[in-house]
Amino acid sequence: MLLSLLILLPLIAGLCLTVIKNEKPLGFVGTAVSIYSLVYSIFLLFAQTPVDTTVLFPWFEIGGIKTNIALSLTGLGGTMVLLTNLVFALLFLYFFSIKKEYSNTFYGLLLIAYGGLNGVFLAQDLVLFYFFWEIVLIPIYFLIGIWGSKKTRISANTTFFLYTILGSMLMLGGIIYIGFQLKPESFLLEDVMKVTAPFGNLQTLAWLFLLAFAIKIPLFPLHSWQPAVYKTSPTPVTVVLSALMAKMGLFAVVNWYMNMFPFSCEMYDNLLYVVGFGLVYASLIALTSNNVKKIIAYSSIAHLALIFMSLFAKSQMGIQGSYFQMFSHGIVVVGLWLSVDYMQRRYKLTDIKSISGLATVDPAIAVFFTFFGLANVALPLTSSFIGEFMMLNALYSYNPILCIIGCSGVILSAAYTLRLSTAILFGERENVSKKVRKFPTTLYLIFGIISIIILVLGIYPSILFNLLEK
Repeated sequence: MLLSLLILLPLIAGLCLTVIKNEKPLGFVGTAVSIYSLVYSIFLLFAQTPVDTTVLFPWFEIGGIKTNIALSLTGLGGTMVLLTNLVFALLFLYFFSIKKEYSNTFYGLLLIAYGGLNGVFLAQDLVLFYFFWEIVLIPIYFLIGIWGSKKTRISANTTFFLYTILGSMLMLGGIIYIGFQLKPESFLLEDVMKVTAPFGNLQTLAWLFLLAFAIKIPLFPLHSWQPAVYKTSPTPVTVVLSALMAKMGLFAVVNWYMNMFPFSCEMYDNLLYVVGFGLVYASLIALTSNNVKKIIAYSSIAHLALIFMSLFAKSQMGIQGSYFQMFSHGIVVVGLWLSVDYMQRRYKLTDIKSISGLATVDPAIAVFFTFFGLANVALPLTSSFIGEFMMLNALYSYNPILCIIGCSGVILSAAYTLRLSTAILFGERENVSKKVRKFPTTLYLIFGIISIIILVLGIYPSILFNLLEK
């Protein structure tokens, strides 16, 4: 039952902050909740003595079909919960370091999304999973609409809303069909699998779920909402979208789609070519774009496409590599986004032509940003190298053409990352102060933690692989 605290604590704290009328920002509440949740999740996942990591008790019935409060902190779900708590802890510490005080409503909405994300990764009941899926989307919609860039937030949020509603309705339609047509004993994953997994005539149903999850990842051609939303959102929201919400879609493919419809996984070879095209397409846009946020947004689309392709490569190595890369990408992209936010606040960075020569003025951020960029291109001894090596190996064994597509994405990622870092950090000093700026001590801590995690997982990946096997 104590496992429920990972969901209830952020939700309750978020609801309280959302309605509180105190004008003084209470961001320390989010810091305390996130650090406590991180420590608690680490204890549950790495405890040497046996710890109960499941919750199961009745919730309600729909048409005679039982729904349950069913949670499980094991395998990929447990790893994603660890990632979620780590990202939010780093995020709230970053708020403190930059002395940026948002309103209590902002912190409250962010905490509600936090609790919902933990719920998505813990839920083992299909209705409960859908419930948390929607909980995450609602506060994000308001965070973008209220605190996004004034010029573009309405159009970006409208696009986000339309795609979100489409995905939610597709999944809800699939859940209704399962409940009223297939009639499982309950909506627990194991019971749903009994009425879906053995049959190969449920292609339409399978597509409903796959499209809903593909929108969230997002995969080409359902990706068009993402760059605009990333560009207009405040950095904390962009971090949540990129590091965690994209993983919601990938996790759903693994935990729900592949378990409920294993037959369909054998029939989507052509789909992987479409996803591979999207990988190259996104990489080329990142290579030709000047806007920094747009470059990182399209970089994420390319990396997530490679992870999706590897999941369907019919190889245990590909699946394990995908799991590893989901965690690694979440950590690396946090480092990239927070670095960009720091440079945007201090040096008014917007695109690769707005400043240059930053390495001579602020060498600390130059070192960290370069390191995160190298991790993004899967440099050996970084965490991304482990996942990408395994995924490309699996794709080569499955289909060499898909492997070539994946390798082209890796090469292009090196090109646009080098272009980005070179333009900002090196060259003639322009539009920056000649005085060397002191790097905040707390940012050394935050960026240092991210860097250490990337290095440790790159040198000793067994830590994460052992966790995935639990």
